[in-house]
Amino acid sequence: MRPSRFVLGLSATQINGLSVALGVLLIQTGFSALAGPLTAAAAISGAVCTSLPDLPNPPSRCWPRLVPAMVATALVTLLVGLCRASPAAMTVLIAAVAFLSLMAMAWGLRAGPLSFSPVLALIFAMAWGVPDSKLDAFEHAGWVLGGALTYALWARLTAQVLRRRYRELALATAMRACAQRLRSRAARIAGEVPVEEQTTRSSIADDVLFADALQAARDHIFAARPSPHARRQVDLLLGLIELRDLLLASRLDTEHLGDDVAGLGWRGTLATTQRRLAYALDGLADATDRGAEPPQLSAALWRRELAQRLAAVDANVDDEDPRRHLIQALQGRLGYMLDDVAAMTARLSAPDRSDDAGVFSPEQLRQFVSPEGWPLAALKAHLTLDSSVLRHAIRFTLALSVAYVIGHWMPWHAHPHWLVLSVAVVLRGNLEQTLSRRNQRIIGTVIGCFVVMALAQLHDDPKLLGLIFVGAVGTAHAYVNQRYVVAATGATLMALLQPLLLEPGSHPAVMERLADTFVGAMLAWAFCFVLPWWERRSLELLTHQLRRMLVQHAQNVLRWQSTREQEVGARLSRQQAYAALAAVANAAQRTRVEPSHVRLPEAEIEALLTHGYRLMALLGMVQQMINRRVARLDPAVSAAALEAAVPVVVEALQPGEAVPALRTPGSALSSDWPEHGQQDLTPWLQRRLQLCGREAAMLANAVNRLLASDAPGKAYAAQL
Repeated sequence: MRPSRFVLGLSATQINGLSVALGVLLIQTGFSALAGPLTAAAAISGAVCTSLPDLPNPPSRCWPRLVPAMVATALVTLLVGLCRASPAAMTVLIAAVAFLSLMAMAWGLRAGPLSFSPVLALIFAMAWGVPDSKLDAFEHAGWVLGGALTYALWARLTAQVLRRRYRELALATAMRACAQRLRSRAARIAGEVPVEEQTTRSSIADDVLFADALQAARDHIFAARPSPHARRQVDLLLGLIELRDLLLASRLDTEHLGDDVAGLGWRGTLATTQRRLAYALDGLADATDRGAEPPQLSAALWRRELAQRLAAVDANVDDEDPRRHLIQALQGRLGYMLDDVAAMTARLSAPDRSDDAGVFSPEQLRQFVSPEGWPLAALKAHLTLDSSVLRHAIRFTLALSVAYVIGHWMPWHAHPHWLVLSVAVVLRGNLEQTLSRRNQRIIGTVIGCFVVMALAQLHDDPKLLGLIFVGAVGTAHAYVNQRYVVAATGATLMALLQPLLLEPGSHPAVMERLADTFVGAMLAWAFCFVLPWWERRSLELLTHQLRRMLVQHAQNVLRWQSTREQEVGARLSRQQAYAALAAVANAAQRTRVEPSHVRLPEAEIEALLTHGYRLMALLGMVQQMINRRVARLDPAVSAAALEAAVPVVVEALQPGEAVPALRTPGSALSSDWPEHGQQDLTPWLQRRLQLCGREAAMLANAVNRLLASDAPGKAYAAQL
């Protein structure tokens, strides 16, 4: 049974936000009927804090994420209740909660929502305005735990119900990300991109989004229980992953087509075909998540049309023009992409088969799923000031403690927790994200305050305000990582409506909220410069990881014949190499807002990324030739060439001095193309292997130049 038309139009995060809002509403209704509105408010705070790690995930990931959040929420609530009477004790508690919560980031980005659950529980408990005693503190924490446990059960149930829908949406999102990458690549081939945006750094934003979408799809689909429907989704995702390699390879050599009439004609034809592929992928995505009819594709027809359009350009080109060989190779690469998209369409249209065992076993597929769990050993590496996690934890601890103290000095000191919350949500691990959060938080708060002022004028019905509060919870949850302005608006509604729900008839402290948000945002920005973690601090580690992953991938790919296990290893190393490149690209993006004296050098970063992506593209083309054109390769010569290429690439990528020029063949390789129409394609394989060695050497030299140019800035950063 297909979902309703309304559900079909929602993204995974929007469905997740609705699920959270509905769960909170049910808890509010149930606990209010059971023990009254005040108890319901306590239960809701437990539910909201526990809901933070409730993201679009497979059901198996619910308990490991929700149970720690549930326990931390109840414990922090109890401690706040016991320490509330003493500002000094509260300051110590805030510092402890902030430090321990942020140290959870040692487990990576997946721990982000979990790390914020205790902080939000701290804020909610501080906002609890009823008279306290030790008994009240335990009772309050008990109701919070009840709401948290109820929500955890709800989240596990909805994850089970929505698991198939989440898989469809994850796959469709990856398809649309690929379509967007095809369009942006087509614009570059056609020369429609401004000169200042033609760098590798400017072109990798879509690559990173595509890589993230692919990994999200892997986490959902590769972890699913085997079934005919799940196997079809696995096949579609594997096809999309192969298409990513071909898309990356489409960057190679197009710059050699030139800008004359023939070159522009070839470029336009290639770009038009890539746009048709993007349109087809959009159709596949609509068929995957909205139940639309799959597009009708014929790879043979597309190949003929492409050949005809290219032939029309060839008619005006001299027979001796060496670019004829190049355009034949580019046509072949694009033909592979046509074949793969057509095969994906056919697989989507074909009925599920119960006897289809799949290409890879479930155990092999799970190797590509993001890691899960909270091993304590992960903390050990971060118990040093050379760790960005420890530095941010200390910075965060100091910022929240100072915010709490300043909150008591404010004329409206009844809400010190608002200032603490503003700092907590704005202060991120790096300057770029903090600046973005700072601006969006202020804008969202202003919008939320205006909405609350309008609500206060129109109606003060507790039931209506309760529904709006629940809607704000779902909105903030759904958009926190998508459009933070919307999430900040929802969070402001939550903060201002909570006192109205606890004390009906009171007036929302709008001006105080605006002032606290502004002061908190500025305070968070200022604390970015306390024990700062500039991107150059991680440069040596990032380049070392990149070299290591590229070496491993080259060793896995440059084989004449691979076993099934070796093929899995090559896919895994490819995934890790792309992740290492993405890490460097993200650091290059973040460094743009850093102070100029610690900023990473533009030219060296551009060279590193360019040669890194080119090497991955060449390795991908070698793998495609071995997999798709093995019948047109000389086995003995090809095997010997592959074996000889491995030590060249590996040695070039080892840390050390600059690679001598004699190891890096000159520019002759850029125009000395073998004939592509001949039966034996071994010369093309040999050429690409030579280029692999060349790009590896140039990458190593780019890394050496980058590390050398970074020495003065690194010395300055080490003093901080």
